[in-house]
Order: sequence, then C-alpha cells, then structure tokens
Amino acid sequence: MLVDRYQIKLPRPESSATTINVPIDLTPQLVDQAEIIDRKFVEVEVENAINPILDYEKVRFLPAKISPTPTATTVNSVIQIQTVTYQINLFDANNNAYFSSTTYAEAGFDNDDLRFRKNRLIKSFLRLDFYDSDILTDQRLVATMSINPNITYADIQPNISAYPVAQNKQLWFELKNPLTNDEVFGEGFFIYYFKDEVDINLPENLYMRATFSNAKTGVSKGLMTDQTQVPIDDLVDQLHTRYVLHRTETGYFYAIDNQYSNNVIVQLFPNQNATVQLYEVRVS
Repeated sequence: MLVDRYQIKLPRPESSATTINVPIDLTPQLVDQAEIIDRKFVEVEVENAINPILDYEKVRFLPAKISPTPTATTVNSVIQIQTVTYQINLFDANNNAYFSSTTYAEAGFDNDDLRFRKNRLIKSFLRLDFYDSDILTDQRLVATMSINPNITYADIQPNISAYPVAQNKQLWFELKNPLTNDEVFGEGFFIYYFKDEVDINLPENLYMRATFSNAKTGVSKGLMTDQTQVPIDDLVDQLHTRYVLHRTETGYFYAIDNQYSNNVIVQLFPNQNATVQLYEVRVS
C-alpha cells in the first residue's frame, strides 16, 4: 500500500522531554472541488455577466376593441378601430373652468396661423410617452410619438371672415388608418413595439403620459385623465392612460383600456372609433 512518509524528530537523549506535539488542523479544506466550482460558480457568473441576446425587431400594432376585456389573456374577438381621436381640453383661467370644447383660438392661435400653416402652428405637437409602468419612481420610457396639428383644405375657406377657422376648429387630433385611405391623417395611428415582448396569450401593458407643446406661446402643458382638480399628491393616479398590446393568430393589436381610467370612450356604432380625453393638469 502506498502511503505518505513523514519523519518525526525525536528529542536528544539528554533531554527529559518525552512529549511529541503533532499539530492537527480541523479547518475544512476544499479537496477535489474544482469541477463543482466551475459548474456552480464560474459558469453561472460568466453567464450572468453576458448581456442577453435581444431581437430589436419592431412590429406595428393596430387599434382594436378586444373582447372580453382589454387585458384579457384569451382573446375571443377583435374588432379593428377605424378612428382614434385625442381631444385636448385646456383650462380657462378667466372662468376657472375647462373650456367646454377647446378650439385653436382658445389655445392662442389665430385664423392666419391656420390658414397659412405658420410655423407657430405646424411646430406645435401632442407628445405621447409610453412607459412600462405607471409608478413614476420605477418606470422606463419604451416608446414615444409626436402628433402635429392637421389642417385640411376643408378647414380653410376662401372667405376667411365668413368662416373663422381658429374659432371653429377644435383642438383635436383625429387619426385614421393610412393603409386603407392615403388621404387621411395617420401619424400616431399605429404603435410600434418590440416583437419579442408580446406573445400570444401574454399581453403587454404600456402606460401613456401626454403633453401638449404650443410653439406660439412656448409653453408645454402636461395633461391628465380627469378634469377634477386634485392635490398634487394624488396627481400620480391621473397621469396615465393604459394601452394593452395583444398578439393573436391574425395579427398585432392594441386596446386603449377604458376600465383603467375614465377618459377613454370606445364606440363600435355607427363607426368604430376610440376617443381619449386629455385635460390640462390642475392641482390644488
């Protein structure tokens, strides 16, 4: 049998000591653990240190009425929405109330701004920011879109005095599907989002926060989902509108959730349209 040999030096004869001290270390030692270390530590940490492979391909989501509910994991039916309208409601400080239906004139524009499409008008925009959470301290901006005013020929009459454009045209952004009609205004009608983030029966929630930027006054106004003036601590509950992204066997769709907030109206008759009411932020 092969053994390890050790030499122990005995005391000299003239010495009276007869005790031999052999140190024994009871500290556990790693013996033949290299494979376990590599498998359970090194390989795991190396994998954690490598960023995951992401497919940044984006797909186009169309607005739709999802049944049974906007957040349903199992979709029973999908009815496409033909028109999405964002209605901006500004606050009238003189009357201490919101305008009943805000017009471009009440937003500070005049007839020439609309008639000649001046920069002060066309460079104004409604900005929609989409986040992965409605918690302000823990949310990530994942998408954004800017919608500019759309002034059509029908809005501009030869005799401007007979038809005051700014006083009659409402501050609405009406969006329609440009794939079916190339003459409509379709900027902002679609939502583009990462394909890998949405799977069948696994809807993805996005939370939209809106801002209207007026290039004529140089003022950007935050918008909320309710016209009730609230304390600033409660404002966080009225800043977001929820959009639910769905993938089905027939395509990609998004539903504007009318159960999450009270500012969304979805109508299927006589036309398939969705309206989002947005109010200038007012806090007490």
